[in-house]
Amino acid sequence: MRTGENNRNLTALERTAGQKAARTLSRNLKSVLATATTKQTGAMLRAAGAGVEMKYDSLNAIVIKASSATFKQHYGFEGIKSNGVRMSMKPFDHFNNLFNKTDALERLIDEIGEIRAEEITSKIKF
Repeated sequence: MRTGENNRNLTALERTAGQKAARTLSRNLKSVLATATTKQTGAMLRAAGAGVEMKYDSLNAIVIKASSATFKQHYGFEGIKSNGVRMSMKPFDHFNNLFNKTDALERLIDEIGEIRAEEITSKIKF
């Protein structure tokens, strides 16, 4: 097998592992948001998700996508709304609950470690 083909196969394996972790995180994020007691839960569920970001033929990041309301709820909000009403909202821990609920990142770390170990051993010439 040529080196270029091997790199493409390992890149595809990393992308697949990342997509699997992103699907798990997306599903669990939606279940965490569904338990939140807000009026905007439907809009937040439609906007919530996770994706994979690849850079230089390797997994760079798992990107969590959500509406601005989700982030405002997670971090809290204190200020004046667009209608001039002063508002103070205590923070929820959506993302802390998400990462406590799933072991997707640990499984991703193990899979990426195995893939990259295979890449390193394939480049060693005996």
